[in-house]
Amino acid sequence: MIARNSIGRAAISSLLLLTLCGLQLGLKGQSNGGIESIRAAHITIETGMHAPWGDLADRYGISNVVGATFRVKTAGRWLTGFGARFLTGSEVRQPGLLQNLKTEDGYVIDNEGRIARLTAQQRGTLITASVGRLFPTDPGNPNTGIALELAGGFWSHKIHFQNRGNRITQLEAPYLEGYDRLARGWTLCPRVGYWHMDPRGRVNFNVGLECYVGRMTPQRDWNADTMDADTETRTDGLFGIFAGWVIHLRPRPTDELFYD
Repeated sequence: MIARNSIGRAAISSLLLLTLCGLQLGLKGQSNGGIESIRAAHITIETGMHAPWGDLADRYGISNVVGATFRVKTAGRWLTGFGARFLTGSEVRQPGLLQNLKTEDGYVIDNEGRIARLTAQQRGTLITASVGRLFPTDPGNPNTGIALELAGGFWSHKIHFQNRGNRITQLEAPYLEGYDRLARGWTLCPRVGYWHMDPRGRVNFNVGLECYVGRMTPQRDWNADTMDADTETRTDGLFGIFAGWVIHLRPRPTDELFYD
């Protein structure tokens, strides 16, 4: 518990430190050098990697993230948007998982009486809305700089069983609900990153750090393998890096976007 909380505190402290650095950098780069701050809508295709902290670290390992976010940047450099991300992971640490289906040697037997080629994986979904501000760092381009955002929304995660052989009835509906450990709840995510907008519109991207914290409630009434129920609300967290490719939704030529 002490180590888990230390990871969470370190993650949040790192993010806050980078946020303060970003604010200082942003205050130095407000001149436009002939390029104007524009209003533009865009879609960002994102990917990332996150480490669990809090109660989530007892259940899962590193997770990969892929998703998309729609944002609008105003001429005043405010950012608003909403997005969806999907989590996957190959390490599941859930205590007692499938213990009632395993043999003495630790194998699960399928419907044909053979050893099942079964793996447990992490699956999750994040649906969020966000608001933030861009602080320019390039005196010649007010559309590039440090972006600070706060996102909030809905988070769900569960265990997915990948069976590459024959069927296992206990891991099919409706019995699967007794094993998948589905949990849902609300989440907040502070995010700091570098936002690059090419004046010629050729290379647009963002990279940065983010930290999710969620209050998650188990959704299953009974766990068939451990013969008990999860009833306590948990504090789950993710801390990691992200990168995205920005696609602008503006039909006009680039010169019209940036120059008078």
